[in-house]
Amino acid sequence: MRFHTKILMVWLWAMIAVNISFIIHFGLFSKPPLSGFLLEFSRIDLVLHAVAFASLAIPAFMLFRPMFTIAASIFALAAGLELAQWMTVSREASIADLAANCLGIACAACIVAILKRLDFMILRPVLGRAI
Repeated sequence: MRFHTKILMVWLWAMIAVNISFIIHFGLFSKPPLSGFLLEFSRIDLVLHAVAFASLAIPAFMLFRPMFTIAASIFALAAGLELAQWMTVSREASIADLAANCLGIACAACIVAILKRLDFMILRPVLGRAI
């Protein structure tokens, strides 16, 4: 394994660890970040859910195979967090949040599939190897 590949793997593992810790912290232990007018009318909370789970899923999809197993594991994390929010007093569980989490996972799967296809079609024939 080349040095730059090892560095990339370390960065991907670090991104996964940081994303999981942020998702758990902001999902369970912090107060809801947005409230009132902004949250009720713009639904920015759902966008934040999708972005958070996409940022977790992209490095996970790049590191592990098969993609379906990783997606199911991340979905289990999302469902577990919603269940834990349902059991706490300060947070509120929502099916819409879980759907936004699934949308983020699906978008990440599409992004990684496109990146892998571009690597196979463009970079390998031009450079003779993957980056």
